Amino acid sequence: MVVWFRGGLIGAILLAGLTLAMAVPCLAAIDQAQILQLLERAKNGDASAVETLRQAAEDGDPLAQTGLATVFIAGLGGVARDDAQAARWTRVAAEQGFVPAEFDLGLLYLAGRGVERDDAQAVHWIESAARQGYAPAQYNLALLYYSGRGVAKSDEQAAALLQQASDQGIIPAKNNLALLYAVGRGVPKDTQKAASLFREAADQGFVEAEYNLGVLYATGEGVKKNPAEAKAWFEKAAASGHPGARQALQTLANQSPKQGHK
Repeated sequence: MVVWFRGGLIGAILLAGLTLAMAVPCLAAIDQAQILQLLERAKNGDASAVETLRQAAEDGDPLAQTGLATVFIAGLGGVARDDAQAARWTRVAAEQGFVPAEFDLGLLYLAGRGVERDDAQAVHWIESAARQGYAPAQYNLALLYYSGRGVAKSDEQAAALLQQASDQGIIPAKNNLALLYAVGRGVPKDTQKAASLFREAADQGFVEAEYNLGVLYATGEGVKKNPAEAKAWFEKAAASGHPGARQALQTLANQSPKQGHK
């Protein structure tokens, strides 16, 4: 039995919480550190923190608007969860050109939370954020192109966007781009490139990449076959609960020469 990759790209389009990794120029009355402090207080039930966010949001601060949307999505600070209010404040921030809010609004449309599910609108907002260099948007847009959701299916577009997100340090993007190189989808097949990308992601603790790198060492694809190295990576993945890693270890054990028999 040959161990091989788990089928398909390993990735998920998930509703983001607060995404403040990339601010746009604005006359903000409240800075990112303050927003994070207020949200932490809100998580601990501090209603006054929510009120501070609300006041800044109503004054037009996109950071505060995005933070208030997070309050409504998660139900923080004693506030009832309210997807419609989360979508409202996310839209207000997005329409000011706040890039993380554009991305979040796209995810809300994708999931149908607080708005009618609308893949075309989801792509519009996620693509807008991706064009402005926002790495989480580039990654999620790649998955949309890979699956053909809301856009014409294109492995080439998926690969290009995964490359952009990978270059900005999105670890799942490195793993997924490696998978494309491993099988030659959207890019020329290049197992050595796949191995390099898997290692970059595995060295940062990404469990799927640990497993996939183990696969390459087990099969000798893109690297010199090395059962001991494969075992080490499968053990790392198994320790993190990867569902296929234990079976892969058993497969390696079954393939190993029996000790004590000549």
